[in-house]
Amino acid sequence: MQNYKLREYNPTKESDVLALEEICANVYGGGDYLPKKAASYVSDNMCSFLALTTTTEEDTQTNDEEDSIIAVANYKRLPVQNSAWIEAVRTHPNHQGKGLATKLLNSIVEIAKEEDDIHNKAEEPTNILTCTVESNKGMKRALERVGFIQSGSISTLKFASLKALSGWSPDCNKESQSLLDALELNHLVSPSAKAISSTSKWNIISTEKELLDRLQLCKSKGCSGYIPGLYEFIVPGKNRFDLKESMDSSLVLALDVTTTEKKEVSSCESKTGDVDDKNNIGQVILVLTKDERISSLKSQWVCSIVSYTQIGFEVALLHAHSKDIARRIQSFDCEQKDTEDDMDGGDVSASPFCLVFDDAIPKHPGTLAHALPRVDDQCVVFSYQHM
Repeated sequence: MQNYKLREYNPTKESDVLALEEICANVYGGGDYLPKKAASYVSDNMCSFLALTTTTEEDTQTNDEEDSIIAVANYKRLPVQNSAWIEAVRTHPNHQGKGLATKLLNSIVEIAKEEDDIHNKAEEPTNILTCTVESNKGMKRALERVGFIQSGSISTLKFASLKALSGWSPDCNKESQSLLDALELNHLVSPSAKAISSTSKWNIISTEKELLDRLQLCKSKGCSGYIPGLYEFIVPGKNRFDLKESMDSSLVLALDVTTTEKKEVSSCESKTGDVDDKNNIGQVILVLTKDERISSLKSQWVCSIVSYTQIGFEVALLHAHSKDIARRIQSFDCEQKDTEDDMDGGDVSASPFCLVFDDAIPKHPGTLAHALPRVDDQCVVFSYQHM
């Protein structure tokens, strides 16, 4: 008879390391990031990288240290937004279908509730979030059994489609085109968006408070209230060095549209006959971060757009392609490589990036968001429903 036990993963224990490698061997076609990332989860005091282990009764009587890891999950606390994220849920192929993911999820929910009780947060319990892909029926059932419901999605572009673009694959020496040029989608950008893009002022966000305030405004209009990332939400905090570095490099921005610019848009509408309410630009947030998990593209940059209007999304994507952003990205990359490339006066090309954007952005046929090569297997977000 097998007994299950939950404990912390130990990256210094050879049997733990080998077990994790075996669990992840066929994930993402053998390119799972988790074995390399596990130690950093353990060292992060905002994370609990948990291992579900099994022992036989005989093992328990002789040596309790000989337990074997059969499933893992990381619980990441995000106190800045009173949230938490469950990620890196993996089950050994030989133990799938036994409800182990449900056991892990239940244990994590109980940990969150206990911590809420300790910190007297009963009135505002931690918002526990996670995601999976639409086709992962087993994980979706496990989440629903524990008390999670689908609360949204993260729109992500296909890596295969991006890698096929000229200059975007790691082994291609050609200069990369901007996303809209490479996909020949510039014709779907409205004249109104182009008018705003040429005159608008982007406000550099340099503090967590300003970013959170703007995200809250977006949430009040139907957005998730979080920065979308690659199969995750990017939440400011001590463990988000990537976001902090982007803030320091002026790569976290929000759109400020003046009254004069709104009048110019209205004038553009009357000439083009646009039927959408183009004055409703709304709040727009543009974030560029580097994701070390990306290996199939020439660049590890991720472009995240938070918006709830079609025109806001278009303006943000145009600005992500701008020379201003390209120079900031190039400056960041040069600093990381400790080089002194001269960028003054020279032209720079837009950096390749993986685009992710908020579920609130309109994606009906005919829109730019709809035409982009989004993943077929959509990333769906689940949130725990506290009773």
